[in-house]
Order: sequence, then C-alpha cells, then structure tokens
Amino acid sequence: MAEQNSYRWYILAASFLILVIDGGVRFSFGVLIKPLVSEFSWERGAITLAYTLNMLVFACCQPLAGKLLDRFGPKRLFTVSALVTSAGLAFTSQTMSLWDLYWSYGVVVAAGISGISIAVVASVLSRWFTELRVFMSGVAISGTALGQFLFIPLIALLLENFGWRWTWTSLGMLLSLVVVPLSLLVIKNNPAENEPAPTGAKKVSHDSSPGVYAVLTSRNFLLVGASYFVCGFQDFLFVTQMIPFATDQGLAAQEASNLQGLAGLLSIPGLLIFAAVSEKLGRKIPLFLTFVPRFVCFALLIFFDGRFWIYASALLFGFTLMGLAPLGAALVGELYGFKHIGTLTGVIFWVHHLGGALGAYLGGVTHDLTRSYAMVFSLAMILAFAALLTSASIRAQSSPPPNTRDRRT
Repeated sequence: MAEQNSYRWYILAASFLILVIDGGVRFSFGVLIKPLVSEFSWERGAITLAYTLNMLVFACCQPLAGKLLDRFGPKRLFTVSALVTSAGLAFTSQTMSLWDLYWSYGVVVAAGISGISIAVVASVLSRWFTELRVFMSGVAISGTALGQFLFIPLIALLLENFGWRWTWTSLGMLLSLVVVPLSLLVIKNNPAENEPAPTGAKKVSHDSSPGVYAVLTSRNFLLVGASYFVCGFQDFLFVTQMIPFATDQGLAAQEASNLQGLAGLLSIPGLLIFAAVSEKLGRKIPLFLTFVPRFVCFALLIFFDGRFWIYASALLFGFTLMGLAPLGAALVGELYGFKHIGTLTGVIFWVHHLGGALGAYLGGVTHDLTRSYAMVFSLAMILAFAALLTSASIRAQSSPPPNTRDRRT
C-alpha cells in the first residue's frame, strides 16, 4: 500500500506533462486561422469547419476512449493516441486544400488526441487518488492551461518566422517525443482491485453501481450533460475566435496570441480554486459558480468596445476556462460509482465537445454572414444563464435508475 501511495505521485506528474502538450495542441487552432486565410483566401467559416469536425470526431471518440481505457489501461491507450496525433499533425502541415485540412486535422488529429484528453486523464487519476480526487485532477489538468500559456505565443512566434507548415510538423514531433516515453516508462495501469486502496480511500461497491443506460437516462446525468454542453460551446467559441476577434478590433496578432496564452495561464488558479471549493462545499457549487463570470465576460464584449474590455473579458473567461475539467469524473463517479467511470466520463466530455463543435462553427459562420461576433456572443451569454439553472437543479444524491424510480414496496 505504501508503494502504491508513493507511485501515484509519479502518475500525477506524468499526467501533468502529458496535458501540457495536450493543451498546446488542442487550444492553438485560433493562431492558424489568419495564416490560412492569407495563403489560400478561404473564409473563416470554412477554416473553422475543420475545428468543428475535429470537435465532433473528438466528441464521438470520447466514449470509445473511455471504454478502451477501462479495457486496456492508460499505458497502451496513451502511446497509440500520441502516435496517431503526431501523424495527423504531420498530415495537417501538408494541407493544400480544405479537404486535406478536414481529414487530417478534423479526423486524424481528433481521433488521436481523444485518447490523451482531460476526460481520460481525469478518469485515471480518479482511480489513483481517492481523497482530494477533484483537487489532484485539477493539479494535473492545470498542465492544459500551462500548455496554452507556453504554446500559443510560441506557435505565433514560430509561424511568423518559419511558417505554419514547419510549425505544425514540429508540434507533432514534440508531442510524441514527450508523451510516448512518459506512457511507456512512467504510466501504469490502474491499481489492482485486489490490492489495498490508497490511504483515505472509501471502498466503492461496484456491484451497486447502476447500469450505464440507467445512468444516461437519469435526471442528474442529463442536467450535468446540459451544463457541460454549454461549457463546451463557450470554451471553443473562445479558443477559435478570440484571436481573430481581437485582431479585428486592432490588436496585433502577437498581442492577441499573448492575451489568449495569458488567459490560459489564469485558468490554473481558477481551476485549483474551483477544485478546492468542490472539496469543501461539494461538486455542485463550483459547477454553478463557473457560469456567473462567463455571463459577465460575454456581456462585456457585447456592450463595450476597446482594448481594456477585450482584456477584461478574455482574462475573466480564462479564469473559468478549465474550472469544470476536473469535476466531471469525480461528480459522475460519486453519483453513480466508479465501475463505468471511463465510459460515463467519456459521454460527459462527448456532450461537452458537441457543444464545442457548435460554438466553434457558429463563431466562424456568423462572422462570415454578419461581419460581427455580436450575435454569437449574445447566444453564449444566454446559454450561460441557462447553465446556471441546469447546474442549480442537480440533486445532491444520485437519481435512482429510471426502471426503479417509481417502484413501490
């Protein structure tokens, strides 16, 4: 037991580094939009469609990634996923048409990176850490935020000096050089069920966990899913369109990239604060609180103009950007047990990224149609209010399975 308690810190450190690379890859697409417009004269909506497709494929792969995690463990899943992602980024660097971009970035990169996503890593850590589960997942997931801070300005600098093709090839090589050795040498499969649980663990009775279908159709799960759908819509609207929006308002491309990177850095204290709140007050409170500043930040963009308000909105949103990331696995696990945690967390993040796909696509399309982001920012503000209602409606205790809810003794 002591050895297992000690080794989980290596798992945490490796997970952090993997998510640094994950954040750098997944949240840097906005830097690529204007170079593609410049070289190929494509519309923003057509380019953003590649990201939308990426989100859809990523979303559909999340439940599959969860099942593969449950079946084969993280070592093999992380290794194969990293190699597929690197291949997809190499193919993306050779793009000559929109269809090249769609299949390489939209399909191959999405399928690969779904296996080293926040949802998968959080599911792994939920089994290694049974006390302070959300906080420890938050520590690892802060690597995603650090990846944004480090990679987005760096990618913008490399694009300016070496071009986007060389930049994306290098990013793919770096991903495999970091993730593959960590997966093979450090990551271990889940702690054996017949070994003593880590200190502070509460034994979970897997036999009492409801079936997957019963969970998916329960009231609580649907409310959690609705909240994460809104979160995804707002996250990837911000990730794909903030840099183009800021440059439209007069910021230089490097300044806009630095701003998004800084917003990513601010998500580190944000997610750790939300995680700490969840350990003290439960998972529902930070879920609700996330959408209050999001409502405000989109209102700022709608009703105010100028550099100050762009910075204020971006940094406020950045503080909340990763706030919900560590909550999903712990919330679902504590409501329904951990027997199917990989699958159920995969479904939650599938819904999250369906919202992300819609947000990214509508951001580009509405700009092409109206030459403004006012309409889609207004929609994002309305959805923030809706998410306040759905998150507040989640019950503290798990909803009984639908087939037993109305049974009478």
